[in-house]
Amino acid sequence: MKNYSVSRMKQRVEFGQSEVTSTTVNGDDIESFVPNFSLWCGDYSLTINQSVNLLGLHVDTERMIVIRHNDNVNDKYLVKLSGVVYQVTSINSDTDVGAFDIIGLKRSQGIQDV
Repeated sequence: MKNYSVSRMKQRVEFGQSEVTSTTVNGDDIESFVPNFSLWCGDYSLTINQSVNLLGLHVDTERMIVIRHNDNVNDKYLVKLSGVVYQVTSINSDTDVGAFDIIGLKRSQGIQDV
């Protein structure tokens, strides 16, 4: 994907993982988001055809973002964007020079913001 304008990348996104940061009185672990690195990103809108295809595949993608291609980004990371923690559901990578990656996100359950 080369037609995405860099000027649309106005948001900062953090990539990290969950770690046990405290324990409740009952002994339950509380997991929190701990960032590793951050990148600039922009929102990405699906076409109607792409949305229909995703619905047919039962993919739980709530939000799509675009970043500059980065080999460090994989589906093992959690993502924090605008104060919300997401899981990575898909990564559509392009390895050409100046290329972008489209990342599908799904809201993460049970992870607190640190």
